[in-house]
Amino acid sequence: MDWKKTLSTGIAAGASVGFFVSLNGFFAIGYSSFGGLFASVLAFILVSAFGVKTISEKTGFCEPSLKHLVPVSFATFVMPVLGPAFGAGSTGLDYVGALIALGAVGGLFWSTPFAGWSYYKSA
Repeated sequence: MDWKKTLSTGIAAGASVGFFVSLNGFFAIGYSSFGGLFASVLAFILVSAFGVKTISEKTGFCEPSLKHLVPVSFATFVMPVLGPAFGAGSTGLDYVGALIALGAVGGLFWSTPFAGWSYYKSA
């Protein structure tokens, strides 16, 4: 796969992780147990990765690998999205937009090694 498409699918996966986390905070969904929290976090990561893969394939853009999308989604959730999600007041559309933007930047950062490898393999 082309390195540009690797970066763009990583950005999309990161932005979708930020979107799901921001919706969780925007609607103030509470968790009564650690298992519920763990299941929702896992769902955010996997739905983002599988969603980007499915949309990319259905539109004919590319066929990204889940070996790329799942680690990028996980790393984006842990590093740039989780901290602001805990610290923010979780109100308003600026909260949603900020987490989506942070997710996109995180997706770009974490997919850079995969894009570098793809560029190296194609050269």
